[in-house]
Amino acid sequence: MLYPLKFNPLFEERIWGGDQLRRKMDKKLPEGKLIGESWELSAVPGNVSVVANGKLAGNSLEELIEVYMGELVGDKIYNKFGLLFPLLIKLIDAQDALSIQVHPNDKLALERHNSYGKTEMWYVVAADKGAHLRSGFSKQVTPAEYAASVADNTITDILADYQIHPGDVFFLPAGRIHSIGAG
Repeated sequence: MLYPLKFNPLFEERIWGGDQLRRKMDKKLPEGKLIGESWELSAVPGNVSVVANGKLAGNSLEELIEVYMGELVGDKIYNKFGLLFPLLIKLIDAQDALSIQVHPNDKLALERHNSYGKTEMWYVVAADKGAHLRSGFSKQVTPAEYAASVADNTITDILADYQIHPGDVFFLPAGRIHSIGAG
């Protein structure tokens, strides 16, 4: 039986990152770096999580799935994904606004990148006063209106903007335009 596992976080430097992960989450971040993401659990090639505790310390997530298969991830997930772990769990520190993004669904990602699409779920752990995020459009937008807003840098004017607070949850299905604001 597997006991509760802890994994070593993987720190990702980002131009919009800060020091909130150190100050609020007591993460041991590298000095002098703007760390925007702490990947808590990852099977992204080149950034695979490694167990930090117990007799399995030093083993990668891929190695655990290979040995424990459905016992670790469930038979249905193992049968569908095999050794691929289908989640990336990370903490984000956005001291500045992130870019506006849209991620492909499974069909488009397979066609263009030979990979799975990307749906996201955000849980707000902490937020500065006035912090916000954008998810979807604030109104019906034609393709021409969308293109014009990108061209004249007014796209944020047509996106739905939400003030956020600790405990808020947002579901972002693949294909939904979104961005995280500062704070």
